[in-house]
Amino acid sequence: MSKYQDEFGASSLRIENLLTKGENVIWNGKPKRFAFIFNQCVVMFPFALLWILFDSVFIYLMIRSGAFSALNTPWFVAFIVAFFVIHLCPVWLWVYNVTTAGKRWQNTEYVLTDKRIIIITGFINLNVDSVFYTDVQNVSLRHSFFDKMLGVGDIHFELHNASRVFFDLTDPEDIYTQAQKIVMDIQSDIRYPNKLRPDTNPGYTTSYLPEK
Repeated sequence: MSKYQDEFGASSLRIENLLTKGENVIWNGKPKRFAFIFNQCVVMFPFALLWILFDSVFIYLMIRSGAFSALNTPWFVAFIVAFFVIHLCPVWLWVYNVTTAGKRWQNTEYVLTDKRIIIITGFINLNVDSVFYTDVQNVSLRHSFFDKMLGVGDIHFELHNASRVFFDLTDPEDIYTQAQKIVMDIQSDIRYPNKLRPDTNPGYTTSYLPEK
C-alpha cells in the first residue's frame, strides 16, 4: 500500500491504517503527475495575469502623475507597499498553487473501498476525507479542454450539497464505470439486504421494451 508523510516528515500513514475492521480496498490510485501540476499552474493564471496588469498600469499612472514624488514620505511608501501586497492576494494564491503543486501531488491519493470513498490531500498536514456511498447522489465523468490534451479525466461524486472529485486520472473511463457499479451495488444492498430479497426477481434484469 501507499505511504504518506505526516507533518513531521516521517512516513507513517498507510491506507490500511485508515480502514475499519472488515473494510477492503477495491481500487486506489493517484492523479497523473504532469497533468495535476499543469492544471494547478493553469488554474487562476489568466485571472492572476489580468490582476498584475491592472496593478502595473495603476502604478505606472501614479508615477506619470507625479503622485509618488509629491508624497514621497516613509508613511506613504509603507502604505503603498502594504496596499499592493494585500491587493495582489489573487496572485500570491496562484503562486502558492504553483509552488506547492508537486508536494500536494505526492500527498494526494484516491481510494475506493467496499464501504466508502477516501480522498487524501494536503501540503504539510494530510487531510483525509471520507464519503459513504449512501451519500452519493450521482457519479459523473468530466474532461476539460486541457484534460483531453493530457489524456486524463476527473470523476465527480455529487453529494446532497457538495461534491468530491478524483482529479486527473489516466484511466478515468474504467474507474468511472467501476465507481458507478460500486455505488449502485452498495446502495442496493443497504436498501434491499439479501434477507429481504426474493429468490427470483423478474424486474431486476428486465430489459426495457417500448410499446409497439
